[in-house]
Amino acid sequence: MLDPNDAIHNRAQHILRSAWSCTLLYDQSPFESQCMIDPRSGDFIIAVVKDAFDATDITIASPKDSFDTRVRISVELFETTTEEQRDRFTAYHLPSTTPLLAIGKFQYAKIDSGEVVTPEQCELRNPVLSVMGPLCKALNADRSRLSSLCSMITGVAHDSPLAVGVDDTGIDIRARFGLVRLILPDPITDPDSAMGTIEQLLESADA
Repeated sequence: MLDPNDAIHNRAQHILRSAWSCTLLYDQSPFESQCMIDPRSGDFIIAVVKDAFDATDITIASPKDSFDTRVRISVELFETTTEEQRDRFTAYHLPSTTPLLAIGKFQYAKIDSGEVVTPEQCELRNPVLSVMGPLCKALNADRSRLSSLCSMITGVAHDSPLAVGVDDTGIDIRARFGLVRLILPDPITDPDSAMGTIEQLLESADA
């Protein structure tokens, strides 16, 4: 197995961090689902069916199981989730009913270009988790300015944007028609500089 270069690593990290809709394959049985990265552990929080816990082969195909799916992620399922993890899932997906959630411990992932990455090669834990709450609060203080920021970064105007997560490489936005990831122009290098980076981005969106 070849180690992916930096460009591949960065792309894999982006694909994994924006893996929100998926097909859960448990011993090849499909279940259309939703998931997200737990920023504290770097593992996946995923809606499951009870039978999945008895399966020996668990794969997450995102955005769905198809010939050209972006990524296939091998995980090990665990039944216990914390209140914090359940609240994060709800903030991202707003499920109409409370789903059965599980933790999918990330083992390895194969992206659409053929490379395989492991947790050691592709860090998914959020290094600015300690300040994520204040960062989201600052982004959401002026929703019209946040909308301008979405347009500036993605080139698309998103209705009713709400920042639900911030990490060192991007901002996760819940908009009217789904989740959107804004890639930061430059990574946040440490929590102390995070607020300054976000404030500069918001000022740029006003310009």
